Amino acid sequence: MKKTILLFGLGVFFMACSDDNASTVDNPINTENRVLLLKVDLLTNTFEGGKELIFPNADGFTIGHDYVPPGDFGSIKLKYTETGGTIFDGTIVWSGLGAMTYPEALDAPGTFSVMDNSGEMPALSQFETVNYINEGEGVIPPSEIDYQSIWNAISDLQQVAAYRASNPNAKIHLFLYTPSVGIGNPQEWDWFVILKN
Repeated sequence: MKKTILLFGLGVFFMACSDDNASTVDNPINTENRVLLLKVDLLTNTFEGGKELIFPNADGFTIGHDYVPPGDFGSIKLKYTETGGTIFDGTIVWSGLGAMTYPEALDAPGTFSVMDNSGEMPALSQFETVNYINEGEGVIPPSEIDYQSIWNAISDLQQVAAYRASNPNAKIHLFLYTPSVGIGNPQEWDWFVILKN
């Protein structure tokens, strides 16, 4: 009798656990407020990794910034304005090399699932650059951005397809991180593509 009760109890427990897991796996993108940060090399347009960030629920998605110009040392922090949370933080060094400090590390490209077919290139009107420097101080003008090559670097990622399906009208934010300025080396610069679910 005790064995029967124990087995029944374990069966109910496992069924409850499997039901919980099924509800989160069916559509994990819509269950939380998520932002996908993807790194693409400026010169080679190679996908170099990314990070999915989770934030408290909020209405709207605005990227704000705290920019400290590099007299010698500066920094750039991108914030999810509606939540106050950090999306990106990195140092900028004049005639040197800064580093990304948040996220602490990105997930390697090999950890991202890919599809056999790439997603279609969105209209250029859906792209928006995150401008944090005054015009003429190193930001690449939108007319000189190779949107197609940046998109090609990430368009076969399953997470990109899921984010776009979940929020097809959302802006695709492009942020150029230049950790070296002055005699900066574009080989050290990267685009970050920021998607909202």
